[in-house]
Amino acid sequence: MTTIGHTLTGLAFAVLCVPERWRSRRGRAFALAAFAVLANAPDLSIPGWGHDLYHVSHSLFVNAGLIAVAVLALAASRRARALVGGWPVIACGAAAWLSHLVLDSFYNHGLGIAIYWPLSEGRLNLSMPWFSTLRPSWALDAHCLRVALTEIVAYGSLLLACLGARRFVVGLRSRGGR
Repeated sequence: MTTIGHTLTGLAFAVLCVPERWRSRRGRAFALAAFAVLANAPDLSIPGWGHDLYHVSHSLFVNAGLIAVAVLALAASRRARALVGGWPVIACGAAAWLSHLVLDSFYNHGLGIAIYWPLSEGRLNLSMPWFSTLRPSWALDAHCLRVALTEIVAYGSLLLACLGARRFVVGLRSRGGR
């Protein structure tokens, strides 16, 4: 999977949960960027992480542990929780992060991901034939464009659906129909 699909999915989570009070462009831009990073967290280029140690960075247990540490740090500080938008934003941030693992399992290389490491050698493989991976030494060719367009259509549709849902809910609230 490319960063396109992960980023669009992270943005979809942000659209669903970022508070309306964050009306400033800077606040909204920061929230969108934070969710994009969270959705790409298992692939971040950090030594000993990402594609350097794929089985570690794509393990449900490792990622859940890192998320738990972040949640505990936020739980310890009411000010920090308020700064990030409260528990709904924290929950959506964790979901955006964990969505990476599910999305990577969709790709048709047939290998799946070592989601159960270190407890099991089992892999999660929810392969879908229309999702392809890029070659390690990718070039801007027809295959690369097809992969990018497939992700834009699939995950862009998810983002558009979330934007529509958010607009609908905000419209209901503004008319007093909680």
